[in-house]
Amino acid sequence: MPASFSAWIWSPQHSRHYCCSYDEHGSLLEYHWSGVADAPAAAQPTTTPAYTQAPSNPVQYDQPRTPQATPQNQSLGYNVSYSPPGGYTTLPARTALPLDIQESVGGDRPRRHIRTGNDGQDHEKLDTRFARVVASHIPYFFVRGRVFKMLWTEPAGQATLGQTRGSTHFSVVTWNEVAYSEIRRFVVINNKGTFSQCIPIQSYRGKGATKQGLQVQDHGVIYTGDENTEPPTVLDGEEITKEPIRVLPKNTETLIPSSRINYGKPYAVEHNVKVLEIGNVIPEHMHLLEAYFASAMKV
Repeated sequence: MPASFSAWIWSPQHSRHYCCSYDEHGSLLEYHWSGVADAPAAAQPTTTPAYTQAPSNPVQYDQPRTPQATPQNQSLGYNVSYSPPGGYTTLPARTALPLDIQESVGGDRPRRHIRTGNDGQDHEKLDTRFARVVASHIPYFFVRGRVFKMLWTEPAGQATLGQTRGSTHFSVVTWNEVAYSEIRRFVVINNKGTFSQCIPIQSYRGKGATKQGLQVQDHGVIYTGDENTEPPTVLDGEEITKEPIRVLPKNTETLIPSSRINYGKPYAVEHNVKVLEIGNVIPEHMHLLEAYFASAMKV
């Protein structure tokens, strides 16, 4: 018998609610549909689902209950990528998503989508301004001090899933492993030909370098603005000693005040990814960028 059921989720495609059942280990067992399926007779199961009782609140249940009617354009929680057929269907394979991520895609949990602006969109669609740099322009774009953002994907660590990364999308990838994707910002340090060595810019969800576990000595303030722009004040509890670095923005791209550059965590960024330019470190601060990076790389 399954250990728990998710909250009910509205399926606009089927105009019905469904929920998921999990075993005691948190692995997905089945999808359960409310009411009677609208599929052809040949596709009907031999027994009618018994979950036709009165609706209840979207919480974890020992047994599923039929939800209240929901408008067709309203969705309760995250719209999972799997679209099962009508009726009461048993999945042939289990999902690799851990329990804490399975719970985040059902019920009334906050939606988690990749966004690059306050556009009100709830689907994972990359900003059309992101583009690959043409081969002839790569030597001119990926230069030291260039600041850009891109869609970054890497394996999801079980210990921190959903706790420290905002605007994040989790997905199952090759070999049934879990990955997360998010928009990240980088500063180019060295162009290596087919890729560039870059260091990240992160706000740590507005906490700056006060976030527990950080190597504060490797962090510094980085901000966008013109020569009249004052650098943002460090947050209470931050022990940053490095001079702030200013970025001259391109168009309307900016960095939020809690943005911090991490000189001690270089990444390899391939040159064939889609990027969106933010700006350039001003020439007067290039020596700071180089010196702080070199210092952080010393063993």
